[in-house]
Amino acid sequence: MLQQAIFGHLSDGRAVRQFQLSNAAGTQVDILDLGGIIRRWQVSTKAQQALDIVLGFDSVDAYLADQAYVGTVVGRYANRIKSGRFPLAGNIYQVDVNQGGNCLHGGHDGFHHRLWQATVVSDADEPSLRLDIVSADGDQGFPGNLQARVTYTLKENSSLHIEYQASSDQDTVFNPTQHSYFNLAGHAAGTLAGHKVQIFSSRFTPTDELSIPTGQFADVSHTPFDFRQATPIVDGFLCQHEQLISGNGYDHNWCLDNYQPNLQQPTLAAIASHETTGLCMHVLTTMPGMQLYSANYLGPQPLGKEGTAYSARGALCFETQFYPDSPNHAHFPSATLRKGERFRSVTEYQIRAQ
Repeated sequence: MLQQAIFGHLSDGRAVRQFQLSNAAGTQVDILDLGGIIRRWQVSTKAQQALDIVLGFDSVDAYLADQAYVGTVVGRYANRIKSGRFPLAGNIYQVDVNQGGNCLHGGHDGFHHRLWQATVVSDADEPSLRLDIVSADGDQGFPGNLQARVTYTLKENSSLHIEYQASSDQDTVFNPTQHSYFNLAGHAAGTLAGHKVQIFSSRFTPTDELSIPTGQFADVSHTPFDFRQATPIVDGFLCQHEQLISGNGYDHNWCLDNYQPNLQQPTLAAIASHETTGLCMHVLTTMPGMQLYSANYLGPQPLGKEGTAYSARGALCFETQFYPDSPNHAHFPSATLRKGERFRSVTEYQIRAQ
């Protein structure tokens, strides 16, 4: 089933709509056409209690004031580009710089605060919503007239299937992702205690003090980045590892072992679980990397849903993507989208009670 309603209005009077995707299992996912935001994600725990597992806000104004990309689709380029500069097709491009002298998530006016064109694809047993956006040549400094699309489909098994597509009339770079903050004890839990994380990766990309990859690949063995077995996430916060100290927690890219070029179906990237609620989330993707972010700088303003003051290390993001700063590292998987080619990627979040 798919229902829609007016969520609020922008300052110019345009309406922001909320689309609720629901299935027979009782899963409900609320999505805004503003930023492609996943605002609410209600699932049933092992005790058959309804629980909202993503952070979010109750008003348009709060989303526009938010600087943490809560629940949004980010782009054109998710994560960071060093100094906002990169080479492409014999040119050097300078894009918007918005964090620490670097470009983060596409710049100040990225996809996260824009109104997308929404189309209901299906309102049947597996409801589906398509969101489209046009990003003009030079938008935030990126080349090419880009047409991008994100399609959300809630499956009967309660998986949320997310498909990204794009094309450009010039060579460009493109790297979208979904930036939901998950807490499997509920959005207002305020702590990650009880969460275990498993990441199917034997290497990660170390970063400098500004969270820019050094270009190296590091073995996770004997480090707090080894999540090849399910591990309490809070254990890492107790480690005095220089990478965790400089970033105030996890904000790193893992190179996914199951990745192969031109994947058509997503493969398993990570598993998260909570011991009390019994909820378990599988993250599958066709992308080569995943950024695990432990909400290191999330603050109490703006207030979250139901007046909740969110806090640092109170949620986790599982951002499937190309590696950060890939345009400046020729040995990283390429985020280049060539003129006339079509970009496609798929990510699925499968959540169930055990």
